[in-house]
Amino acid sequence: MNEKRVTVKKSEDNLEKTGFIEWVKEHKVQLLLAGISVTTLFLTILGLKNKDAINELWNSLKKQIEKGALYSDKWFSKASVEELEAARELVHTDYLNPKLDTDYRNQCWNLMTRFDNAIRKINCQGKEIGFPVHSENGWHLPSDD
Repeated sequence: MNEKRVTVKKSEDNLEKTGFIEWVKEHKVQLLLAGISVTTLFLTILGLKNKDAINELWNSLKKQIEKGALYSDKWFSKASVEELEAARELVHTDYLNPKLDTDYRNQCWNLMTRFDNAIRKINCQGKEIGFPVHSENGWHLPSDD
């Protein structure tokens, strides 16, 4: 008797599951539209509530895109001398740390060279490149003094 009840119950559950699946298949377009409209409504309310935070995030992303990724060629060309010197100091600290990996420290050395070249390029912009002419560096160099 219990076996009959169990089989009847299983068959009723299967009918309910298949009936629900068929109903979902028949109404999938309406369910999809309802899901999209609820999601859109939720995002609209969330966007209006946090408008200032979204604008601030957008402006910071805009600045980062204009400036370029950190240590990229675009970043080196757009950064100020103060930014370059501050970033170079951080890289220099890593370079001097003996606990760090040798390959990483080698990358730091190469990056410091890029920093030096970028800083020199900004500082010497518009100036004529001169040559060393002090006699203390050798008898063949004429003295300006």
